[in-house]
Amino acid sequence: MAIKMNELVKLTDTAKSTILFYVKEGLLPEPQKPKPNLHLYDEECVETIRFIKYLQSHFGSSINEIKSLIKNGKFDFKRGFEALLETLDVIMGSAHRSTYTTEYVLTHYEIKPEILQDFLDKEVLFKRDGVFTDRELEILEIILNLQKQEIDQEIWLTYVKHARALSEFEVAFSKKYLDSKERSNEALKALFDATLILKPYIFNMHTYNAYLNSEEK
Repeated sequence: MAIKMNELVKLTDTAKSTILFYVKEGLLPEPQKPKPNLHLYDEECVETIRFIKYLQSHFGSSINEIKSLIKNGKFDFKRGFEALLETLDVIMGSAHRSTYTTEYVLTHYEIKPEILQDFLDKEVLFKRDGVFTDRELEILEIILNLQKQEIDQEIWLTYVKHARALSEFEVAFSKKYLDSKERSNEALKALFDATLILKPYIFNMHTYNAYLNSEEK
């Protein structure tokens, strides 16, 4: 069923100018125009717009990066969160396109190879396809600053320890759930929401409340 622009704006909570921009950029199909002032959009546009906004909000994807994924045939909006699950490695790296070699990192930060390797071995820092991205450089700067301030590495070693355990649980739980049920778009979205939104919220609120409680004592 075709829907009018004002309905599309309301259903997606998206400005008319943004929707027209998506059409211009090829992320949405051109509307049907039975009359000069009547533009009708396919109802699939609702989920497409919501998904574009999801990628922007939770993966930091730009419009150009989303266009690139579609153009290269690496992503299919019609398959929604199932496509996201299958191309997660591509999506995760799309917001960090600048890449750096190990040699560059060692020279730029003036650190010894064994120090960098130690961060990799302890899994506080990772390579992506054999190189580093701007995200890894940001993390490396944080780690080096912790050391500069003589803050014990126990803090990030603790993060790694719990991240390993939590990631193993998440993967096992998700596989068990998905193997027992049909991979509906709604179910996959619920799992992504739990990982990307619910998890950091719970962790950050517990940290916040712990600080409040410590100040009251």
